[in-house]
Amino acid sequence: MRMDKNKINADEFVSKFMEGSLQHITYIRTPIKIFALKDIAPYLRTPIPPIFFGYNLLIHLTKGYFQHQIESTKFMVKAPAVMIANYGHISAINEVDRQAEGYCVLIKEQAMTSILRDQETLNIFNIAPLINLKEEDSADLNALLELLYKEIYDDKPYTSYYESIFKTILLKIMKLSDANKKLLRHQEIAMSFKQLVYLHFAKEKSVSYYADKLAVSTNYLNRCVSSVFKKSAKQIILDVAIMHSQLLLSETNKTIATIAYELDFEDPSYFARLFKKVVGLTPSEYRDSTKENK
Repeated sequence: MRMDKNKINADEFVSKFMEGSLQHITYIRTPIKIFALKDIAPYLRTPIPPIFFGYNLLIHLTKGYFQHQIESTKFMVKAPAVMIANYGHISAINEVDRQAEGYCVLIKEQAMTSILRDQETLNIFNIAPLINLKEEDSADLNALLELLYKEIYDDKPYTSYYESIFKTILLKIMKLSDANKKLLRHQEIAMSFKQLVYLHFAKEKSVSYYADKLAVSTNYLNRCVSSVFKKSAKQIILDVAIMHSQLLLSETNKTIATIAYELDFEDPSYFARLFKKVVGLTPSEYRDSTKENK
């Protein structure tokens, strides 16, 4: 099974989930895309069902609110705040203030990893999805985003310059979230594992694959993962499998048993029990709820 077909990129998001006259939204070819929320919020068709986002997402909210769901956790985001969703995570937008202001930045995974050092990439991955800001810090961040916006929409955007601005924005957020500390060895292994799961889950579901990629034993990987996430490495993979099953339930008419088998669950009833434990609804109830919202 390929999950790639369920990924939504920036341009698809505009065509699929926005309505009305969208001539004011300019197509941007750069790997870092930035939009003013005032150009997006009034045109969104909400609620937006769970989607597998093919970008890293950063939203800085300076006015208003929105309700965002990352996997099974719902966040009510109120200005001033920053919201981050990493590549491969499943996101949904339940409610948006039409008067919301701020900026939305979309970054390709390759651009993120080329701009940041490995340690910094892990720190970004380790940041809590929602960071509430002080007004002063929000103003500083907004000034940087205005610079980024201006350069990317310039007739001749200077790559090194806008990448430098973007890195400064990320480092500022790391500092605000207290995520700029050097990770210990077991934390680094655990975070690298979880990042790899999101990047390669479509093809690789065994713990041994990730242990090999990280050049550690499966036992050591499990100890690292358990100490950081309080779950085994296998449980993390199963959790991600359940999140991806949400897409198949909402976007296809495949039977629940078929979806369970596609996700390598040998027993559909076990899949159903695990799904309810993670999501809070049975697969059938979840599918019915997504149909009601469409």
